[in-house]
Amino acid sequence: MRTVADVLPWTLPALRTRFGDNGGEWLYRRVRGMDERVVTPREPRKQMSRERTFSKDIADERALRRKLDGVARLVAADLRKETLQARTVTVKLRDADFTTRTAVRTLPSGVESDRVIVEVARALFEKLRGNRRKPARLIGVALGGFDRQDGDEQLTFLAPAPSDAPVEREKDRRLSKAVDRVRNRFGDASIHVGEPARRH
Repeated sequence: MRTVADVLPWTLPALRTRFGDNGGEWLYRRVRGMDERVVTPREPRKQMSRERTFSKDIADERALRRKLDGVARLVAADLRKETLQARTVTVKLRDADFTTRTAVRTLPSGVESDRVIVEVARALFEKLRGNRRKPARLIGVALGGFDRQDGDEQLTFLAPAPSDAPVEREKDRRLSKAVDRVRNRFGDASIHVGEPARRH
């Protein structure tokens, strides 16, 4: 017996004789799609995160920022894969002495693009490093406060409150999704998005 079609001609008594009462009944019912178990829907996700533990503690700021950017882009790609947008960004930093610190920011609306998530994560990272500059052994980024991407934008009668939060543009979302498609096809190392050139 290799396929459902192989099992279907067998009667329940014949399957019980061959596989025992429990095994025979289980097989008879499964190939006919019979299952009275209650279906419990999966709980909606409250958070998703990515972390990176270093083989050697890192003290260099630029190296830590590169690690942070990579982790932030990975969790942003996970977010888009589930067609979600996040309003909360958390950065986690574990120092060489195992002190673990976190910084959190909640944005006025959900975001999904690499640019905005990396920008918020960097600001949180700078806050943590400003308070305590020790070599780090772990860095992580978590996203929460999810909105589903349904294509509809919530309108409001009131003008939005002034905010220093980065604004996500449609161009940011399209670029991030294009990068996702390239990486899905050719691998994670196939494309790298650089930082915009700074004006002097």
